[in-house]
Parts: sequence; C-alpha cells; structure tokens
Amino acid sequence: MSRIESSLIGVLAMAMSLAFSGQQPRSSVAPSLAINGVMLIDGSGSEPKQGVSLLVRGGRVAEVLTSGPGSGTPSDLVLNGRGLVAIPGLIDAHVHISGMPWQQRTDELHRVLHGGVTAIYDLAGDVRNTSDLSRAELVGEIESPKIYYTALMAGPEFFKDPRVMASSAGYKAGDAPWNQQITANTDLVRAVAAARGAGATALKLYAALDAPTVLRISEEAKRQGLRLVAHGTVFPAKPSDLVAAGVNMLAHAAYLVWEGSPPSTEFQKRARGDFAGVPPASPAIEKLLQSMRDKDVALNPTLWIFAEGPAKDDLADVRTPWMNAVTHRAQELGVTIAAGTDSMMGAAGDPLPTLHRELEVLVNGAGLTPMQALVAATRGAAHAIGVDADRGTLEVGKVADIVLLDANPLSDIRNTRRIRYVIKDGRIVYEAPAGRSK
Repeated sequence: MSRIESSLIGVLAMAMSLAFSGQQPRSSVAPSLAINGVMLIDGSGSEPKQGVSLLVRGGRVAEVLTSGPGSGTPSDLVLNGRGLVAIPGLIDAHVHISGMPWQQRTDELHRVLHGGVTAIYDLAGDVRNTSDLSRAELVGEIESPKIYYTALMAGPEFFKDPRVMASSAGYKAGDAPWNQQITANTDLVRAVAAARGAGATALKLYAALDAPTVLRISEEAKRQGLRLVAHGTVFPAKPSDLVAAGVNMLAHAAYLVWEGSPPSTEFQKRARGDFAGVPPASPAIEKLLQSMRDKDVALNPTLWIFAEGPAKDDLADVRTPWMNAVTHRAQELGVTIAAGTDSMMGAAGDPLPTLHRELEVLVNGAGLTPMQALVAATRGAAHAIGVDADRGTLEVGKVADIVLLDANPLSDIRNTRRIRYVIKDGRIVYEAPAGRSK
C-alpha cells in the first residue's frame, strides 16, 4: 500500500471514529440576539448606517433593520448598541498555526479571537496539527477563530527546507499528503486527492515550479474542487504565469517585483528582488495588476511583516515603498485586497492580533482609506478564501461574526482596537471589562 493510500485510510478512520464517538458540534442552536441602535459598517464598502438593529437567530443574521428594534420573536439576549459601531468579524487571510505546543497555540488562538479575528486562513504547516485545531474549534473544545487551511505543493528543490521537513515528520520529505513534491511525472489526480483527504480546501504553490506544472496542478485542483493560492512568484513561474493558470490569490506584494525580472530558479531570494530596477508603475507591473483584476485574483499584500516585522531586513527601505505603491495601485484598479499577516500574533508589545497592525499599514503605508482596509480584512479576505457566501459581510443570511467597537474605525483605523464585544457564530465570546475596551 502506498503512503498516500495509507494516509487517506487514516483520515477516513479518524472521521469515522469521531462520527461514532458521540462527539458532536457545540450545542444545538445559538441563543437569539438583538443589537439595537448600533452604527453599522457592513463590510461591503457601502456607507455606514446609523441606528441599526441587528437580529441574530440560529447563529446567523436574521434581520437588519434601520427603523428601530425588530418586532419579531423576542430575543434571548438584547444589547444596547447606542454609541457602538458594528463591523464584521475580521479575517486574517494568511497565518501559520502549527509547530507550537498545543497549549501555547490554543492560548494564542483564544487571544486572537478575543482580539476581533473570527476566521483565519492557514497557508501551510503540519496539517495533522492544524486539522486537529480546526476540529477542536468546531466541536467547542477550544475558543478559536474559524480555521480554514491549505496543503502545500512545490518542486523537489524546496524539500530541503527545515520548516517543511519539520512539518512532515514521519514522512520522507515531499511525501506527506499536505507537503507534496511535484515533478513532471507526478500523478496529479492522486496528489490532489491526497491533499483533499487531509482536509485542505485549497492548495498553496510555494516554490520551484515552472509554468506548465503550475497549469497542470491548477487544472486538476479545479477539477477536484480545490482552490489555489500561491506565493506571488514560485520560481521559475512568474506572477503572470500564476494568474494565467487561474490561482485565486497571490501572497506577498513584494514578490510581484519578479514580473519585471528575468525568470529565476533562486526562490530563496524571493523577497530580494530588483525593486529599484522594476518601478511599481512599470508597464510589466501595471499589466499584471490589470490581469489580476480581470481574472479575479486577490492580492494578499502582507505589508507589516516586511516593513516592521520579522521579515524586515537591509532591503526594507526600498522594498517597503515599492510594495506599498503596488498595493495602492492594485486597490485603485479594483483588484481584491485580502488582508493577512503571516504572523497571527507577534508584534512586540502588542496584546492584539497582528491584523490590527496590518490594517494600520494598509492605511498609513499603502494609502488605502480606512473603509478599504476594513473591506480587505472582511469581504476581501472572505472572497479570497472562498467563504464569502457565509462570511465577510453583515447581511441577512450570513454567519453572525460581529465585532462591536467603542469608536468609529472610519475616523481612525486604530479604532479597530477599541473592542467592546466579539460575537462569533451568533454567540458573545468576549465582552470588555466594564468601563473600558481593549
């Protein structure tokens, strides 16, 4: 029996075990909730509405009323929203959650949720760990944002990376169903099926893949119902090759610089492109961004981590204005911006999730308006992940992930930190201590 077949059987066995263990998702139905008199920023980019009543039933938004409290079925809980601002739960479209001890990671997820982030997108790691965290969130064992995750594919050269080796422990490098080595001879039907069997909803293309291989992976992923995300370039395939293949999201604005450079196989240098020689307004970059807009490919800029975070290096002074300008132009052209951090928590001295820092950099660095930044962390992120039918905006029928703020983030994006309540799946999961928000 092959390792992939063995893994798929293991996944099925785990699913059957859970099904027959009596373990069920957290109770039945969330209590009904009314939030009256709130200012609503619904995540769509529309102008805010004053004096709104949000009615939540069964964990979803049941009514959005602009003329006083609803007259329907009485609610189990009623919040006076006067003076508060409602926004959709924030979504971090680029995190990595495996690789830490269980308690440390669950503590962090708890803090992230209480910091207003109600959904996250894990873009590669040890899926055994990630899927267990996802299961624990689903059944209510841990307090956590909703977890979506990907499986990784890359060329053979990448599988010397110590990170991918650590997250594939127990497998030969490149053989784990969630960290697969792809060559011209790979049976992609089986490879994509293995990734699906690991519970991934998308594939992440990381490095060392050429354009024909990217296209083959994309065609099979779509045939089997998986989405596709990728680094901004995967060496030697360029950003435009990824867009042409039909990826759903490109991560790291800084990597788009390679569109204006000769093809390279040196994926280790992905953050060290020719920023001086390929201006952000160059024809190559402009054409790329227009193509992303036309083919509905989202941009996941991850600005903070390169400008101020762990990825800051000696090129930051030239790279930061470059990626800010490209992100700004992408927004101008109508490319979907999906906010993400690559570092869920980690800003020194900051008790809140790094996504708040990313929002501030989108506004103060890339020049987005506060509304555009909020959309990037709500509807834009949900669209990039493929969950916008359920999440990302506060509309009737959507999951009731709501953050209530003490101040208007459209006046100052830093007001996303002024959290009074966090509501996830229609349940209040955080209430600030009396007299203060975060």
